[in-house]
Formats: sequence, structure tokens, C-alpha cells
Amino acid sequence: MKPIIATGASALAILAALAAAAPAAAQQAPSEGVVTLDEIIITAQRRAQNLQEVPIAVTAFNAETLERTGATGIQDVAGKAPGVTLTQFNIGEPQIYIRGVGTTSDSAASDPSIGVSIDEVSIGRAGASALAFLDIERVEILRGPQGTLYGRNASGGALNIYTRRPELTNGGYLTARIGSFDERTFEGVFNRALGEATAARMAFRYSTNDGYAENVPTGRSLEGGTSYGARLSLQTDSGRWTLLGQADFGHDDLDGHARIPVTTASTAAPFVALINSLRSGLDIRQSFSSADNYQERTNWGFTGRADWTGDRFGFVSLTSVRDNSYSWRDNLGGLPFPGFPLSVDDQAEEDARQFSQEFRLTSLPGSTVSWVAGAYFFQEEVERSERFIVGAGLPIAPPSFGGDTTFLQDATNTSYAAFAQATVPFAEIWELTVGARWTRDNREVHQIALDNEGGANPPPGIPLGPGGSPYNARGEESFSEPTWKVALAVEPLDDVRLYASYDRGYKAGSFPSTAQNGPQSVSPLASELLDNYEIGLKSTLFDGRLRFNAAAFWLDYQDLQVYELLGLTLVTSNAAAEVEGFELETALALTGNITVGGSYTSLDGQFTSNAVSGALTLPYNGNALPRTPDSQYTLYVDGEWDAFGGLVAARADYQWTDDFFFDPSNNPEVLSPAHDLVSAYLSWEGPTGLKLSLYGKNLTDTEYQTHIIKNVGIGFSVFGAPRSWGFALTQSF
Repeated sequence: MKPIIATGASALAILAALAAAAPAAAQQAPSEGVVTLDEIIITAQRRAQNLQEVPIAVTAFNAETLERTGATGIQDVAGKAPGVTLTQFNIGEPQIYIRGVGTTSDSAASDPSIGVSIDEVSIGRAGASALAFLDIERVEILRGPQGTLYGRNASGGALNIYTRRPELTNGGYLTARIGSFDERTFEGVFNRALGEATAARMAFRYSTNDGYAENVPTGRSLEGGTSYGARLSLQTDSGRWTLLGQADFGHDDLDGHARIPVTTASTAAPFVALINSLRSGLDIRQSFSSADNYQERTNWGFTGRADWTGDRFGFVSLTSVRDNSYSWRDNLGGLPFPGFPLSVDDQAEEDARQFSQEFRLTSLPGSTVSWVAGAYFFQEEVERSERFIVGAGLPIAPPSFGGDTTFLQDATNTSYAAFAQATVPFAEIWELTVGARWTRDNREVHQIALDNEGGANPPPGIPLGPGGSPYNARGEESFSEPTWKVALAVEPLDDVRLYASYDRGYKAGSFPSTAQNGPQSVSPLASELLDNYEIGLKSTLFDGRLRFNAAAFWLDYQDLQVYELLGLTLVTSNAAAEVEGFELETALALTGNITVGGSYTSLDGQFTSNAVSGALTLPYNGNALPRTPDSQYTLYVDGEWDAFGGLVAARADYQWTDDFFFDPSNNPEVLSPAHDLVSAYLSWEGPTGLKLSLYGKNLTDTEYQTHIIKNVGIGFSVFGAPRSWGFALTQSF
């Protein structure tokens, strides 16, 4: 196949041989009583399974790990999973990449490449997935295509968030937190039993901070703001039925970004001199980005789940309605105009409503053959507008190239699917998993481009002009595709499992946003198809003290949907690509109190063709795929001890990410340098339920970019938060 697969196969063969010797070695290890790693139960295949029994590369974070890593959102766990990166253009556009697969598209008529779900409800718009981790039970990150059980928008993987369900007990907790940048957070959970078979649970959070950056002329804060939200759940058991209803609401009122221009050796010398002059004496968290920048979002949803257990099979109905609205304003240059001869004021609003219904039939726990089959319906309506107010001056462009333009999109995206998957054991130690899904997607879009100056100052303002013109166009297209999974697993020794799998992933074609003319706006990109070939090892050794998992893979991408900002024009195209790599994950219980672990990822992702956009050929062949660092690794140590009349817990995390490019051009100004991040946590919990917690993030005060936009050889960047700390007081009851 590919060299990396051959290399990975050799490595796994060696590991399997080592695993074979492990029981003998374990017999000689000194006994310390019951010293084992906790079992990890996941539902990646729509049923409860031990992590080590699933022939998929999965990383799971339980509630305890989320607390001890200070995780408040998906951005806090993405970098701790092998092969995962997350960058964020704004509050509504988090950009998740797994094994080099992801997208930066903001079009109303497109899908994410990484499926995000909350309590098994697929989230259609990327902005509706950037939710605070409130009362979370666990997070699962599945790597590689998940086209059988998860569908069209999981061609690269899936990120699944599971909230805590109501329990038949009375209890909860209240937490107050203070921290850097004048952070103040208050959250709580209340769980009540409402009889012998019914329980309710409510969780809420309010958080505010002053931000870690500032607007230079006014001193007003940037990168801060206020967020609040709540979730109410009600669950009841009635005979064979379990019924669950959930309602949630969240609102974010945040300051905008502080963009900083970063020059490279290829930046024109006059621009370097000008930027150095304008920014003399400033650091990377002081910006000329407008003090009027902002990011706002409101989302709410209702979910109803019904589980029925029969004598031969189970039934699940999952119904959900969700609404997400967000708006933002960003000065994309972060420099004063006309001191610097270009200013781009980018303002966007989006309203998205979705309805989804899934029916599933499932085998009962303990069945010889485990299977699931179902049908899925999804529909969303998205209204999006984006306005660019551009000021231009020589030498970048004549003043006439500035202007005021608006792009409007009104899209309806509908998807139908039927799926089935079964796992069949045979010959005592073998197991075959076979699954298939058929999906049909339909897109309807109405696209409008306006010159808000009414042609008074031709050509129309960039990014619509000077080569484009206003338009009013409608388009419709349907896409359908089968996807599948085949996995063969063998357990030659107890707790040592080898597997080989072949998965097909699919993402429906899409219509571009901010097109230059009417025909382009209603000419869809082709659907993405992704074939993933993988071999893996999952092992639990030394009487449960060591968990060692590994996977080697090769991804073959057809019609990858590619987006690049050329000047101020968004160019869209399809291209071919390949990714090969391997991943390692491990955890070791050193003693009954201390666990150490980590992960390592090696990726080699590149385009294998150029891309064509209209009459333009984009020279991508051989370029590295965006957001694909050659290597990543993490290390952690976690411990807990009885001390001071209570339980002391501590954790330290280290993560390192190699450099990577933000877009397919591979230009120097979109290169994010390699960087590391260090965090730590310490807590004491007393017998009365009182807990004191102290945590720190980015303790080495690393300067790293969370987003880059390129123009005229300059990388206009947003930098991550500096060193920060927090103190929390929690009372459980």
C-alpha cells in the first residue's frame, strides 16, 4: 500500500510480540495490591463498549479529566488528542481538523468535515458546536471517517459530547471561580429525584472576564466578554420505556479579536518598515483592531429521546430542534488606516435552524452478534450575510478598489440516510465488523451580492470587485453516495487486540460563499470522498496497569473542497490529497496514586494535484495540507492522595505541536511556528464536599497563533491567551 502502512505494520508486529511476552513480565512485576487503570466506557458505535474493544482510533476524556485540565470548551481538549488541531476565525467558525481533514468554509450551503454531536444530536453549523462544557459526562474524539453511523459530515472524524443525565438521587454542587483578566465565574448543578422513576437535572453557568488584549487608541479590552447558559433535563422510566427530554440555552457577548500583523523574510521591505514604525513599543496583545469589534451568539435547543427495550432488540428515537444565531465584527488588518494603506472591516450575521430525527434498532447487550440499523433525517435553514467595508490606498491598491459590499445567502440543506452495522465474532478470537450507509443530500441556495455604493464609485468594492459584479442567483443540487466500513479484529491474547479496517467517508458538495459572479455562486463544488486504510493495536498489559494503543493509516482524498484567500478574494476548488501517519497513546498506573501517560502523532499530508477554479490553476500539487503538523505529542502526570483530612489531586499537562500552514498556499506568512503549552491543576476536597482548586494555563507564557489571514505577504494573526491562572471554590451537596 503506502510506505507508512508497511512501516506501521512492522511496528505493530513488534508491539504484538512484546504484548505476547507481557503476561510473563507482569508476573515478575512487584505486586502493590490492586493497581490498575480505570476502565473507559464509550458509545462510539452507538452502544456501551470498553474503549479497548472498539476497532476505531478513539480518545475519550471523562469528567474528572476535563476538570483537571481546566477544559471549558472543545478548544481545550482538541490539542490533547492525537492528530487533532483546532483554530478559530471567530465565535461562529471554529475550524476542527483531524488527521489533516477539515474545512474553513463558512458558506451557508456547506457542511463541516468533522461531525460534532451533543448527546448524539448532530450539530449542522460549526458555530453552534462551540459550546461551553457544562455538566459534561465525557467527550469522545473519533479519528478517521465515520460515514456509517455518523453520516455525511464526518468524513474526517467525529467529536461527540455527552452531558450528564438526571439520576434518582438528590444532590449537586455550586462553584465560584476567579482568575486572570478579572475572570469571575459562577456555575451550579441541581439533581432531584421526583419519585421512584423520574428525575430532573438543571445546570447553569455565568462567566465574564476583561480580556487579555487591548485596543491601543482607546485602551478598551479585546478577547474577553461574558457568557451564560443553562440546561434542564427530565428523565423517567416507565416499564420498557426510558424517556428523556432536554432543553438548553446559551448566550455569548464577547469582545472582538485583536489582530496583529506578522511579517516574514518574504514580506516587502517597505511594509516591514511601515509596520515596525506603526507598532513601535507594542506587544502582540496590543492591537489597532477596532474597539467596536464584537462577537455575539445565542443558541437554544430541545431534544427528546425515547428508548424501548424489547425481548429481542431495542429501539431508540432521537428528535431535536436547534436554533443558532451569531454575529461578529472584525478588523482583519489590526493596523490604523490610512497610516497602513489597507483596512478591511468584516461584519457577518447568521441565523440557522435545524430539525433532525433518527430512529435506531439495536441488538440487546450480551447478544452474540452486535448490530444497529436505522434511518436519519436532517434539515437546516441558514440565512447568512457578510459585509466588507474596505479602505485601500497605494501601493496596495488604488483608492477606487476600496468600497462597501454585502453578500447574502439563504440556504436550505436537507439530508436523508439509512444505515446498518453489525459485529460478528467467529473462531473464538476473531471479530468482523461490516457497516454501510446510503445518504442523499439536497441543497437549495439563493445568493445575492450587493454594491452598497450603488455603482457610484466603480468598480464595485473588493472582495466582489474589481473582477466581479453584483448578482442575484438561485441554485439547487442533489448529491448521493454510499459509505461503508469493514474491520477485522483478532485477540490472540487476553487484552491484546489487533485490527485492520477500511472506511469510506463522504461530505456533500457545497455552494461557495462570497462568489465573484452569479454563475460561480451557483456552481457547486464536487462531493468529497475519503478512503481510510488503517491497522491498529489496542492492549492492556501488566495486569491492567499499562494501556498502549497504536494506529497506522493512509487516507486517500478525492475532490477535497479547498478554500484560499487570494488577496481579498475567496477562491474555491476541488483537489486530490493523501495523508499517511501513525498515532500512539499510552497510560501507565505507576502506583495506586499516580498515573502517567501521553500520545504521539506523525502526519504527512499533501496535495497530489493542482486545483482549478474557473480559469485559475492553483499550484497545490506537493504542498502540505493546511492544519497538518508533521508531529504532535502530549505528556501528563496525574495523581491523588489522602492528605490534610481530605483528598488532594494534582495534574500537569504538556503538549507540543509542530509548525503547520493555515492555508493551502504554504506561503511563509501563513506558517504557524511550532509551540508548546503547559498547564497544571491542584485541588483539595474535604469530607463535607468542600473543594478548593487552583489551576494554571500556558504556564510558559508561549506566544502562539490561533488564526492567520494572509495579504500582501503579511500574516494578520490572532494570538492565544498568555499565562493565566484560576482559583475555584466548590461545595457539593
